[in-house]
Amino acid sequence: MIFLSAVLGMLGGYILGSIPTGYLIVKLLTGKDIREIGSGNIGATNVKRILGFKWFFIVLILDAAKGFLPVFIMQNLSKTGGEILPVLTGLAAILGHTFTIFLNFKGGKGVATGLGVFLALSPFSILSCVFVFLVLLFMFNYISLGSIISAFLLPAFIFIYGESGEYGLIFIFSVLSAVFVIYRHIENIKRLIEGTENKFEFKKKEEEK
Repeated sequence: MIFLSAVLGMLGGYILGSIPTGYLIVKLLTGKDIREIGSGNIGATNVKRILGFKWFFIVLILDAAKGFLPVFIMQNLSKTGGEILPVLTGLAAILGHTFTIFLNFKGGKGVATGLGVFLALSPFSILSCVFVFLVLLFMFNYISLGSIISAFLLPAFIFIYGESGEYGLIFIFSVLSAVFVIYRHIENIKRLIEGTENKFEFKKKEEEK
């Protein structure tokens, strides 16, 4: 029963996580392929370059919901298996977003969907990460820097707030997720070091070149 629940949870999490919201919204509204514009990423930051602030927030919320909903549903439906089933479902959702079946297994970097996953698993820790992210964003104007540092600090917050879960499953998952998110930002890290990383502009819409 637990095995079947795990398979169904992971399948549902992966499929929901795979929905390429940024790609679909840009395609629907402009007819353009977001992968050929700006950074080529399908996430909220690149959507902002094309559609502006409103759609940045819409895509961010939708991508986070892809992580939160399957985990929350699994937490409330499954009365057996402890935290392993929600964790596996969350893992599948993050992998679905970053390796979406709908775009030849190429997707986003997992930050927004991971935010949703850990909002369900460890709300106090992820809210602390969001605070750190916002402080760094307003100080330095780099989305990538805020994402990298917040991901790095997530396991520490989970340990401090006692949200590690049974047998430390959530803590272990947070460490693996942090490593994965940072790995997905390797090119951003190189650009940050070189001083060539694009800054986040606090205005409605950037002019397209």
